[in-house]
Amino acid sequence: MIDNLDKNVALKVDDLIILNQDKVRSYLIEHPQLLENVQKTHHLSYHMDYGYNNQNNPVKIAYANDKIQRIIIKTKEYPQKRLKITLSYDGSNYHGFQIQKNELTIQGELSKLISEVNNKEILVQGASRTDAGVHAKNQVIHFDDQSNLSEFEWLKFLNHQLPDDIYIKSVELMHPLFHSRYDVYEKEYLYQIKLGDYDPFLVNYAWHQEYLNFIKLDDQLKKIIGTHDFTSLAKGNKGDNIRTIYDAGYKMDDDILKIYITGNGFLRYMVRLIVNHVINYATQKIDLDILEIINNRSRKDTKDLSPAAGLYLNKIIY
Repeated sequence: MIDNLDKNVALKVDDLIILNQDKVRSYLIEHPQLLENVQKTHHLSYHMDYGYNNQNNPVKIAYANDKIQRIIIKTKEYPQKRLKITLSYDGSNYHGFQIQKNELTIQGELSKLISEVNNKEILVQGASRTDAGVHAKNQVIHFDDQSNLSEFEWLKFLNHQLPDDIYIKSVELMHPLFHSRYDVYEKEYLYQIKLGDYDPFLVNYAWHQEYLNFIKLDDQLKKIIGTHDFTSLAKGNKGDNIRTIYDAGYKMDDDILKIYITGNGFLRYMVRLIVNHVINYATQKIDLDILEIINNRSRKDTKDLSPAAGLYLNKIIY
C-alpha cells in the first residue's frame, strides 16, 4: 500500500497531520501497525475505502487516478454510531440549508430535533449548502448519535416531527470516518425551465422562458465539460476555483426543460451563474461564448443569477 502513494498524499492520525509522499511513507514504515491487515467494511465506494486495522482502529483511504490521496486513522475518541441521512426538501420557505441566527434553515430544523433526542447540542453536517429558495431531491447529512434509537426509529421520528416540506428518505449506520461533505465523489444539480405559457403554480419551482434555441443551449453546456478555473462563474470565493464538470446536458419533460450539470464540486452560485448565461445565450440576449467568459476569469459579464426557485440538488454520489 505504501508504494501506491500520490506525491501530494496527506496522512492524518488523530490530530497529527503529515504531508508529502516521502514523509508519509517514512511514518507508515515506522508505524506499520496503523495499516496492518486493514479489513474493509461494506461501506465502500469506488474512490474511498473504509475499514479497520488489526487494532480495530477505523481507517479511511481516499484514491484519485488509482493513487492514494488521503489516509485518515483514528486511534482514540472516534464516534461509535455515525448515521447518514438522505432527505429531500422544498426550499421555498427556508433561508438555505446552512444554519443562520434568527432564520429558518434546513440544517437548523434537523439539528434541533436531533439535539433534543441526544440531550446535547448536535450540528448535523451536510453534503451541500443549498441557498435560500433552492430545493433538494437527494441531500445527504451525517451526525454522531448517542441515543438508543434504531435507524428505522430515527426515520419514523424525524418524518413525524419535521415540517411537511422536509422528508427523510433513508437512515443508514455508517463507518465512523464517513463524512457527508468531504467524501463526496460527484454532485448533480438539476435546473428547471418552464417553456411557453406562464404557470403561476411553478413560480417557486421553475424559471419561465417563452422560447430558446436548443442548438445554442447544447453548445454552451457541452463547453463547460472538463476541468476549468470557474472564477468568472462563482461569487465571493478567493481560494481554489478549479472544478471538474463531468457532464452537462438537458432533456425535455413536456414543457419543462431540465438542465443537468454533474461535477466533483461547485462554487457558490456557480450553477445559477452558468444557467443564467446559457439561457441568455440560447434566447439570443447575448452572444458571448461561455469559454471566453471562463478564460477571462472576471465577473464583469456574469453579474446576474438565474432564480433560486429552479435549482435542485439532484444527486450525491460517494
